[in-house]
Amino acid sequence: MKRNISVFILLILLASSYKYRTKATESIQPHLTSLQPVHEVAAADHSLNEAIGKMQQANLDLAHGNDSLAKALWSRKDDVTMFTGHAADTGKGWESVETALKLSSKQIVGANTYIFEKIGGSSGAEQAHLVQTEQYGFPNGKTVNFQATILFRKEGGEWKIIHRHADKLTSIRKPDKTSR
Repeated sequence: MKRNISVFILLILLASSYKYRTKATESIQPHLTSLQPVHEVAAADHSLNEAIGKMQQANLDLAHGNDSLAKALWSRKDDVTMFTGHAADTGKGWESVETALKLSSKQIVGANTYIFEKIGGSSGAEQAHLVQTEQYGFPNGKTVNFQATILFRKEGGEWKIIHRHADKLTSIRKPDKTSR
């Protein structure tokens, strides 16, 4: 447990130290049309980029009320965690994560656009992390913005999400492009 907390703190420190941001990648429903690969990932391991692409599609699906893809991407092991910035939405273990997914998706249901911007990420043979901002746009012009840190672990040859920490941002730099 202490090791997991230490790794999480290290990742937060790494994420906050990045001074560059990559160009925003956008999506128009219902499909993500262009995804920027995680450049730090070894060229031989395209499966992580595929998992990240599925995760971005799952985020858009959550906005449309469908959580099946998001659930499929998560590990079912007891050590998975999800922190959403609200004490009630924090949990350890698959059942807690599943509940937190349902609660956090209520904030974005009805969004018609989803834009994400990679802040940073890296990958090892068995673990990887991604830090990104996420913006959900609604037909009335309002947006909901998050900064998220996602940890992945390879299980049975597939990348699975083992942790997500998302905080709602009160202000965010306006993206270069918008989608409607």
